[in-house]
Amino acid sequence: MMANSLNECGDMESPTSCDELRNNTGVYTSANSLDMQRTVESQVSSFSSFRDWSVVNFLPWKKNVRSALRRTRTIVPNYVFDETGAEIGANPNLQYANNKIKTTKYTLLTFLPKNLFEQFHRFANLYFIFIVALNWVPAINAFGKEVAMIPVLVVLSVTAVKDGFEDYRRHLSDNDVNHNTCRIFSGSKKIYEKREWQELHVGDIVHLSCNEIIPADILLLRSSDSQDMCYVETLNIDGENNLKQRQVVKDFVRLKGDLSAEKVISTIDCDTPNNQIYRFSGIMHCRQAGQIPVNKDNLLLRGCTLRNTDYVEGIVIYAGQESKAMLNNSGPRYKQSQLEHFMNRDVIWCVIILFVLCTISAVGNAVWLHSYEEEPLLPFIPPNTVNRDNLPYESFVLFLTCVIVYQVIIPISLYVSLEIVKLGQVYFISHDLNMYHAPSNKRLECRALNIPEELGQIQHVFCDKTGTLTENKMIFQKCTVGGTSYSGQVDTPSDDGCANGSIKVNHESLLNHSSKATKLQAINTTWETDANTAGEALQVDLDLKTEICAISSSTICDPSLLSEKLQHIQDLLLIMALCNTVVVSKKPHKDRMNDNGIIVSESSSTLFESSFSFLPSTAKIFKSFQPKNDPVSEKYTKYGLDTVQISASQSVEDVNSQSGGLDGKPYYEAESPDELALVHAASAYGVQLVRRTPDTISVMLPDKTIMDFDILRMLSFDSTRKRMSIILRNSITGKILLFCKGADSAFTVNLVDDTTAKVRNTEETFEHLEEYAKEGLRTLCLSKRMLSEEEYTDWLQVQEVAESAVEDRDEQLFSVACQIETDLELVGATGVEDRLQEGVPHCIAALRAAGMRVWVLTGDKQETAVNIAYSCQLFTPAMHVLFLTCHSKEAAQDLLYTFTKEAALWKELALVVDGRTLSYILEPQIAEDFLTLCNQCTAVLCCRATPLQKASVVRLVKENLHVLTLAVGDGANDVTMIHTADVGVGISGQEGMQAVMASDFAMARFCHLERLLLVHGHWCYDRLASMILYFFYKNASYVLVLFWYQCYCGFSGQVMVDQMYLLVYSLLFTSLQPLINGVFDQDAPDHLLLEKPQLYKQGPQSSVSCEKCLEKRTRHSIIADIHFSELVY
Repeated sequence: MMANSLNECGDMESPTSCDELRNNTGVYTSANSLDMQRTVESQVSSFSSFRDWSVVNFLPWKKNVRSALRRTRTIVPNYVFDETGAEIGANPNLQYANNKIKTTKYTLLTFLPKNLFEQFHRFANLYFIFIVALNWVPAINAFGKEVAMIPVLVVLSVTAVKDGFEDYRRHLSDNDVNHNTCRIFSGSKKIYEKREWQELHVGDIVHLSCNEIIPADILLLRSSDSQDMCYVETLNIDGENNLKQRQVVKDFVRLKGDLSAEKVISTIDCDTPNNQIYRFSGIMHCRQAGQIPVNKDNLLLRGCTLRNTDYVEGIVIYAGQESKAMLNNSGPRYKQSQLEHFMNRDVIWCVIILFVLCTISAVGNAVWLHSYEEEPLLPFIPPNTVNRDNLPYESFVLFLTCVIVYQVIIPISLYVSLEIVKLGQVYFISHDLNMYHAPSNKRLECRALNIPEELGQIQHVFCDKTGTLTENKMIFQKCTVGGTSYSGQVDTPSDDGCANGSIKVNHESLLNHSSKATKLQAINTTWETDANTAGEALQVDLDLKTEICAISSSTICDPSLLSEKLQHIQDLLLIMALCNTVVVSKKPHKDRMNDNGIIVSESSSTLFESSFSFLPSTAKIFKSFQPKNDPVSEKYTKYGLDTVQISASQSVEDVNSQSGGLDGKPYYEAESPDELALVHAASAYGVQLVRRTPDTISVMLPDKTIMDFDILRMLSFDSTRKRMSIILRNSITGKILLFCKGADSAFTVNLVDDTTAKVRNTEETFEHLEEYAKEGLRTLCLSKRMLSEEEYTDWLQVQEVAESAVEDRDEQLFSVACQIETDLELVGATGVEDRLQEGVPHCIAALRAAGMRVWVLTGDKQETAVNIAYSCQLFTPAMHVLFLTCHSKEAAQDLLYTFTKEAALWKELALVVDGRTLSYILEPQIAEDFLTLCNQCTAVLCCRATPLQKASVVRLVKENLHVLTLAVGDGANDVTMIHTADVGVGISGQEGMQAVMASDFAMARFCHLERLLLVHGHWCYDRLASMILYFFYKNASYVLVLFWYQCYCGFSGQVMVDQMYLLVYSLLFTSLQPLINGVFDQDAPDHLLLEKPQLYKQGPQSSVSCEKCLEKRTRHSIIADIHFSELVY
């Protein structure tokens, strides 16, 4: 049966319609075999007493059942066993993991062997273990066997202490999580008891309150929401801070929440634990409702936070280590820096030098012995210790002896010293108060601990525009409708999210429109009062404000009552208010369960019900009114809907009480600031979104009536279509409407211009769009389409097939969405301002002065992007700007050739590339010419770039130019770009936390990048490069002294330094200085590095750690050793 629910043929309730079905193992089974399997499983779930579950283990067909369900799990509610008094061992849920998590790698027993095993995976540690073992060979024994073990033991001990401390911190964090509390249902006591998370098991019923973190993966069975849904914030899972809807299991609501064993849940068959966050399917078997399919919309994931819902209840499906969040926990990020690559290469060279020195010493020893062939005694060599008749053997023994003597040339403490120094550097970077953002209370976060030196070698910077260079706090500035452009300013409230605000009107304009102002007096008074409470000031266009007074529920039902221009204005405001995913919620939410595990009724504090059964939904009684002589009534009567009008027109107070908080105002939460700005703007102009459910959406019109629409389908935004749509049904007239909004390029071929007026309206609208873009505003086109019942029904069938497709599902959904988004009527367009962040122009100018090439990759249209480029000083008036805009690959290649020839004529060049041309030049045949031109440009701006194109551009530059790249972004669309770059920086802005979670460094503002790179990046690179060279230099100097001494002792392998001093030379005598310098050294103060960005150039040029520098220091060490030997010997 579970294999049926897991198949991807589309119809979960009728899976046998497919000839072949695939279970979770990937094996296709026939429908007949699934019928047999379903029969067998039904017998398993038919036991009236859960004590009979153990009988399954003794049935003759036990193996067949387990084979059929080998990729599924069966869950039974734990409270049933409390009620029936069943034996503990009879509970099948005991085979699953409990909710206790463990992210530590070690225990007290496994720490030593496991840590040593991990350390021995490092080549350097294995090398020194080999040296220690070699020293125990009697024929060699260069040093004392016990003394030779000291360096290795110290290094292993320091690393073990560091690893143990990090693991202990993880242990403390696990304890904090495991000791969190939640309410778990007790079947024997019939109440909820507060217990720790680690006591939670699969099959437990859990009660969660608003703002409570979800302790395990839970199947939603009950919600306090009247629509039987809840909202969760998945910030800790996928980084998005927008709210997502989750629904109570379908058909389970009608059971009224009676959780008794005789009536409700028998078993739940679902997927085995997996790390696919957005995939879940199963079947819930209920005695009253039969088989109920469940899916990902019914699952609350561990780590999410419950929002905008008083409480929910559900059954635990996955717990602890088997939860999807824990299965996706991949641990800390690890990258290897370019400096470490150089260091590993130099270590290999040191090994080669070691073998060369040992070979020379072995040959020299043979020559020495041969020269004293007839002498009875050998100088420097004890008697009877050398076999002169076997010189090859003696040379080989001396070779191994010299390996021990010269071992110090390999810096044994370098690796552990680097880790300690990097931890210190990261600590001081993250605690730099100059990169602390007080308004958001965020400081710079170092998520990758092993690449701080990469910050000092960046050559190319790639950044997003919206939210990265700008505030991503949208301000509605202008709109165009009916060929007329209206200007105004509507700020998005930042504190309480109220949709209303005061109106600031220009006094001169008011004098010129005195009659209009009189008409607005009543409405303005109401909004002024609301604004005083909210503390917000909104500026609106007086002409547009006057014209919307004619909009009402009657004009929406019959647009012919309005002029053509007013129809467009009405449609514009409706699209702004309705075509979105904005959640209308209420606050505050309070926990309605008392300390005794009882849910207190909202109606009275003296009435309560046991949480053992669901509270019946309290019906909201809306006051209805029907004004006398209302023309709306006549219109409804015309449609035969005179009774519907009563339910469609509700009092404002009742609706506000549903959608608002204590002050009766809506509280909006949106997926993006753009949507929020448009909703607030529509509200300021009189069309206010007041309520949204999964099936309906309601707006309040300027005449204070409420209009309801049924939500038929939502076509979400994607980066390919560059638009989103919503299909609605007018609850009064029954007409079907499609509202669509998106980028202007997404509507060029989708508009219908069948009349001269429509053609003129389209031309004027696009002219206004050009003006808005030149002003730096973000533009959106808004359109609509009327659908007949037949058109929608036919399209819906194709849509449902695409939704249930197994292969190429995304492509089919894209194609179906494009089919319905045709023959659109352009209503108007909007211009929203996204202001630059403070300090962005100065930061970009400093990065360019430091020798870095800055590329901006944005999805905005070309005019908007160019305007922002000048504002942020990416482009300067002295630059000659080249526009690479082509409609074919051949044209792009020709234009690249022309621009490359003309590039030498200009001192400073800037390049602008649009999205279509970008798709051409990313092809291998043209990419090389494109990079040649870009190398001659100071700045590059890519417009209309998709997330995939952003990543492709970064990869193209990184792999072909062999430069270190840094990518900066703030949203989910920047994650691929951040992952592709050598260093990823996430801005914790308004678009969630996905960019931050994918980044190596996270900051609150873009301007902090200047100090991060020019100061800390420069310091980190200079410190670590000098430290590595110091280690090689001091070791080479010491080893060459030992080697030079062999020339004076017959290459006998003896040393003139005490063996203890020799072994602790790198460990104690020369270890503290590089640690202190690596963490605290400053070759220049921070203010000088910021004033002179040119000082940063030594990092990208690798002037500290390059091969020439190492060779130079090696020569110095040889010369110093020669002079030292002349003085000593």
